[in-house]
Amino acid sequence: MVNIKFMAKVKTMVHISINMDVFLDMTGTITDMESENMAFLKMCEAIGKRFNIQMDGKKIMEHILRYRKPFMENRHKEYYPIRNLIAKAIEEIVPKRLCSSDVFWIIDSYSYYHARYVKLGPGALEALKEIRNISEHMGLITDADTPYTNKVLEALGIKHFFDSITTAEDAGVGKPNPKIFKMALRHSKSNPKVYIGDSEFRDVKGAKDVGMIAIKIGNNSTEADYTVPSLKDAIKILKTLIR
Repeated sequence: MVNIKFMAKVKTMVHISINMDVFLDMTGTITDMESENMAFLKMCEAIGKRFNIQMDGKKIMEHILRYRKPFMENRHKEYYPIRNLIAKAIEEIVPKRLCSSDVFWIIDSYSYYHARYVKLGPGALEALKEIRNISEHMGLITDADTPYTNKVLEALGIKHFFDSITTAEDAGVGKPNPKIFKMALRHSKSNPKVYIGDSEFRDVKGAKDVGMIAIKIGNNSTEADYTVPSLKDAIKILKTLIR
């Protein structure tokens, strides 16, 4: 005979045990960096071809990265949409004055080529599924533009995993500024609150400054609570934190 009271008790216990909110970085944590770089290069090659720029894709890429570097280094103070920085950089090297439709094409190409070529990191899909199963709230905190983020997540087929998505464009500043983390944490109601990322400065410092448990993907860390080789390896840590 089935013990209904026992089943109800077990169900309640299982529900209570999933009492943790997990937030993740996107680029380099969920996505594969080699594919990120390939997507950027493909975008640059397309831009060069469309506007007859007498530079190869790699040179165009170097120019864009050089132009946007001071803005990216200070994104924790003030955020400039990456798509606009790319358009501004291209304006410096095109042989003709760009019209508004040209600028919009460049802006759209940033999301288009990344949505087409960016891939998930090894084991990332399986890891996201497990994190979804063991977290009360699953959120994304990224330094990327909002339209770009949504388009890439949709192309990767993983947007539905996240209960909340917070971008630097939403917050007006990037990581590790506490503002972007606090904006994301408005959606959080459970403890512990865990953050997983691959950058010591942007991810680990930002998470620790707002009292989150920080798991760093990659090399050793002086500030992270835990360091693991990959997102998949972070699952073992998360399971020890479930209450």
